[in-house]
Amino acid sequence: MIYLWAIIIYLIGLLLVGTWFYKKIEGSKSFMMADRGLPWWVNSGTMVATYIGAGSLIGGSALAYKVGLSAVWMDAGGFLAVLALVFIADKIRNFEGYSTPDILGVRFNNATRLVASLIIIAAETAIVGYQMKAGGYVLNVAAGIDPKVGTIISAIFIIGYTMIAGLLSVAYTDLIQGVTIILSLLIGLPFVLQSAGGLSSFLSHVSPDKVNIFGGSFYDAMKVMFPTFCLVFVMQPLWQRIFASKNIKESRIAVIVSLPAIIFIVFVLVFTATVGAELFPGINGDSIIMHVAKNALPPLVGIIMLAAAVAIIVSTGDSMLLSPATNIIHDIYQTFINPKADDRRVLLYTRLTVLILGLLAYIQVQFFPSILAMVIYAYTMEGGLAPALIASFFWKRATAAGGFACVLSAGIITIVWEALKQPFGIGTVFPTIFISTAVLIIVSLLTPPPEESKLSRFFPDTFAS
Repeated sequence: MIYLWAIIIYLIGLLLVGTWFYKKIEGSKSFMMADRGLPWWVNSGTMVATYIGAGSLIGGSALAYKVGLSAVWMDAGGFLAVLALVFIADKIRNFEGYSTPDILGVRFNNATRLVASLIIIAAETAIVGYQMKAGGYVLNVAAGIDPKVGTIISAIFIIGYTMIAGLLSVAYTDLIQGVTIILSLLIGLPFVLQSAGGLSSFLSHVSPDKVNIFGGSFYDAMKVMFPTFCLVFVMQPLWQRIFASKNIKESRIAVIVSLPAIIFIVFVLVFTATVGAELFPGINGDSIIMHVAKNALPPLVGIIMLAAAVAIIVSTGDSMLLSPATNIIHDIYQTFINPKADDRRVLLYTRLTVLILGLLAYIQVQFFPSILAMVIYAYTMEGGLAPALIASFFWKRATAAGGFACVLSAGIITIVWEALKQPFGIGTVFPTIFISTAVLIIVSLLTPPPEESKLSRFFPDTFAS
């Protein structure tokens, strides 16, 4: 029970912090964008905590449990995507938007905004869903609670906390959780090695394939690396944190500082899962990190690592739940239904939307066999927006018709390819990205060039007055 009580105390602490920031929320801009006032040191922490979710804790670790250190390739695409964001952070912050469909709506048209919003809602509710399921695993390992019951408990907390918090609170609690994650892994890593009899003993007993970071085929690496790159590059919560930075300079610093922390956390999680596979063969790989924390480490260290697992789940869950709520309210309600809605109503509807999306996320998680399956689906779905977003900032010839066709085709191809169970064994991300990119180019070249008014915010140097 000591593990359960530690988790409860940790969550109560988060609620207290969230309640304190709740009093500082003055309107919808505070709730959605933290008043565009996040300093780089807070923003880097929330970027780390948002990136490292159940996709890494559960999906990536389950893959590492199966194949070993080569599982790091699943996140290698994410590392490259964060690096790419360093170079366009100034463009993103300068736009001063609320969401990625906000950018697509201005650059192309509101039809593109609508389709992109629907894609993000579908993808990110899936991501919220597997945070809830991961919470069920943590409670199962910590206290023997049935995973289904644990998932319900996790869902209630994530939904309730996000409704209270908003981005202002989420950002500062994410900073705390990011620090918790890093410190727990720094403390826990030596004990993980010790539990395996030391590094030399572990290496002498483990299969060479498991410790070969270049194990597996190039296609296998690309199959997990490419979806991660596409998702992380367009991951709306990361763009929203750049939007919410104090200024352009601090937005770039925040992204730069977050990258080494993300790389460190991913490598330690993959290594821990690889060691865990040798210590505890034959168990469900989804829960290997929690299993190591409880059964292979001293109680105090295990408690700290389980607290980190909770931090990983909550910090990504709240961010991914707030993100599509912004799409529904800002990109759909305020754009198509009630452009003149008063701020008080917008804030209320945003909180109600968080509740509804949270319930949909819980329902959605029931239809996937594993968290890894949900990870790949969600990453590919949202990652399909990458060609249109890249073209927004880097290809002046991209037209409204081309952007709309690109985004629509990406969504359709993802759904159809998944429904067909990935024909010929080809991962969904490949036809999604390649076909939607081809559609963007062909349709844009067959339609009249965009007007200068559509380009001036994206190419200010070219169209400066």
